[in-house]
Amino acid sequence: MRIVQEALAPTGIPTFAGAWKSTQANPTAPEQYIVYTTMVTEDEHWDDEFRQYRVYVYLNLWSKGDPTAAVREIRSAMRLAGFGFYDETDSYNDDTDYHLVAATWVIYVHDTE
Repeated sequence: MRIVQEALAPTGIPTFAGAWKSTQANPTAPEQYIVYTTMVTEDEHWDDEFRQYRVYVYLNLWSKGDPTAAVREIRSAMRLAGFGFYDETDSYNDDTDYHLVAATWVIYVHDTE
């Protein structure tokens, strides 16, 4: 979604919808990158008329190094763009040497937007 890409642009962290994919120019994953998916539900109706969507953003930060600074940047950028924080978990994978910070964000979008 464009609103997610725009929200995360100030972080400077490469951001991919769905998944990072290897290309000929970039055969290996960046040292730090974001992958996200979205889920949209109808949220609000007035007089039986639809008015607003609730958009959940499932955001995964993958990081070879300490992700702490990047998490702060992401939180700041998402809040500045109007997203609300829902939850966050983290883990580390010994096999790939990547930290994973998985967060859920929510934004409400009116039918006219």
